[in-house]
Amino acid sequence: MAELQLTQSLSIRPSHWSGPGNTDYSEPMPDEAEKMDEKFDEKPNLNLVYFAPGDPENPYNWSMGRKTFISFIGILTVSNSTFTSSLPSGAITFIREDFGISSSVVSSLTISLYLIGYVVGPIFFAPVSEFYGRKWVSVVAFSWFTLMSIGCALAPNLGALLAFRFLSGIGASAPLSVVGGQLADIWNDPVQRGRAMALFCAFTMVGPTFAPFITGYISASPAGWRMAFWLGVMVAGASFIPLLFLCPETYGPILLVRKAQKMRKSGNKDAIAPLELDERSLLSIFATTLTRPFRMFWQESIVFLTSMFLALLYGTFYLFFTSYPLIFQGIYGFAPGDAGLAFLPLVVGAGFACAVAMGWDQYINRLARADPTRVISPEYRRLPIACFGGIIYCSSLFWQAWTARSDIHWIVPMLAGIPFGFGFCIIFTAFLNYLTDAYEIYAASAMAATSMCRSMVGAAFPLFAGNMYSKLTIPWASSLLGFAAVLMSIIPYLFILHEQKNQR
Repeated sequence: MAELQLTQSLSIRPSHWSGPGNTDYSEPMPDEAEKMDEKFDEKPNLNLVYFAPGDPENPYNWSMGRKTFISFIGILTVSNSTFTSSLPSGAITFIREDFGISSSVVSSLTISLYLIGYVVGPIFFAPVSEFYGRKWVSVVAFSWFTLMSIGCALAPNLGALLAFRFLSGIGASAPLSVVGGQLADIWNDPVQRGRAMALFCAFTMVGPTFAPFITGYISASPAGWRMAFWLGVMVAGASFIPLLFLCPETYGPILLVRKAQKMRKSGNKDAIAPLELDERSLLSIFATTLTRPFRMFWQESIVFLTSMFLALLYGTFYLFFTSYPLIFQGIYGFAPGDAGLAFLPLVVGAGFACAVAMGWDQYINRLARADPTRVISPEYRRLPIACFGGIIYCSSLFWQAWTARSDIHWIVPMLAGIPFGFGFCIIFTAFLNYLTDAYEIYAASAMAATSMCRSMVGAAFPLFAGNMYSKLTIPWASSLLGFAAVLMSIIPYLFILHEQKNQR
């Protein structure tokens, strides 16, 4: 009986599909279940707590309105985080003048160090959220982010500004790695989860694209560049309040622990949650949770190859914050605020990508309803749009490369941002949904692995962008990125071919 109860309770663990991604990352020791069974043998009267079918405490069974609100707040914190990432790009000219900086590489550190914070943060936040829950990890991280953003606004010199940018990046990394897991916690229907993830990915791009022209105009005004950072603080505060007071915990295992605690207080002394059966030391627990993203990166072909592809997209995107001023200020003579408007076509492309991703999910849903016996693998559910997005993404880079010339109107290279935004968003949506389908409650760790990888590349690209464009010229520098994109665009095809091979 105990064994049956244990099996039923552990159904919340991810049921990995056959193929890459079938390792259980919940415990490094192979005898976890045996230890739990031993505890049942010692205390046969233990009452294992789990979610019964239709249990209103199960996040999967929450109302549509509640789940939509939680998703909205999570996506809002993501857009806040990414908005702040590119905040200095529109103000960099004024920051350099204020602090007497001549090196473009040094000034690029205001973005790169923030993204390095994105590398450090997920090492802790994502895995720990799978042990202590999503909410309080998010609250602590966002509090830290808000305080460090105030430090940026008050920085007396360049060194202080760079230090606070790095520290604020650590706190800002939490939404990028935790919100994906949060969406997996509440949306069990792949179609609904896919739509939520499409918005998540779109707003990952929306934040950074709005920041350059907003901060460019603010910095050029009498308020100065510091007001741009105060704007970031105000936006952070607007996100933090609903996160703290209105968003509940969504992580199932933690909710079961709370349920067991309530039952014990009401007299059921034998009530226990599956997570409470884990009697490892705190050090052992942290060794497991903190190393999980690294193990998944190196041991899982899904995570590794996805990380490589998304890293190139991310690096190219943040390289644009250096290359766009070279094109639109250097070639076409735009003012800093006007040059920031060149990023708006990326938002248009991201909007189209959202619509296509949702339409694709609806199409897959109709196929499933038409033939309930048909099994649709994660590869066929998620990756065809990534194949299409890869073609569009590659074409956008060559479009920009060979039209950014003084004898061609500025609108032509600017419009290349529409297919870039489309390809960027549709590929991100497809692959993050793919990771969520494959790893479920460990999706936060899988996303942390990809987040660390892409953030390292995103931090590095702006540092060499100036030299790359000056040495290779704009056409060949952008074409080099296009050739790399062509190579990476093969990855979704490889996953689909691998699945076809498994089905034979």
